[in-house]
Amino acid sequence: MIFNVSGLIQDGIGATRTYDVEGEVPVEGGSPEKVIGTTEMIRTKDGVLVRGHMRLVEPEACSRCLRPLVETVRIEFEEEFLATTDVKSGRPLDQEIDPDAFRIDENHMLDLTEAVRQYREVSTEMQPLCRPDCLGLCPLCGADLNEGDHDCEAGPVDSRWAGLASLRLESSEGKD
Repeated sequence: MIFNVSGLIQDGIGATRTYDVEGEVPVEGGSPEKVIGTTEMIRTKDGVLVRGHMRLVEPEACSRCLRPLVETVRIEFEEEFLATTDVKSGRPLDQEIDPDAFRIDENHMLDLTEAVRQYREVSTEMQPLCRPDCLGLCPLCGADLNEGDHDCEAGPVDSRWAGLASLRLESSEGKD
């Protein structure tokens, strides 16, 4: 997802280019994921404003029942990539650039990979679900509660709650 923006930088402020994007985003601890979409690049005083409209399909597991699912992640962002060299002279620009800012390299190449990776991380579901009413797994035997009747005697999961559970049992026995 690398774009040569030397022509865009030579144009005046406000010049616009639109590109189709198709590439891969690195994923920590996994194989790269394919991303597709469009990007609009607008010349600014200090570089290029990028408006990204992308999506990727990501294999996940339901956070409750652990069933595999496929999640479509929409990635929308607007970031300014700052120029580091003058396009006409090739000299480095005399400006201080925030070390965390996205940059256009000395060859006037703009790489969207890191921006897309960062926005992918914040766009994914923290706890994806196979369906909104997923019941999850039994805390005692691990059976999938979505698959119908479950006859496991569910007691207190945490021994620290055992005292309260015994009070509940006493209360229900007193109603007979």
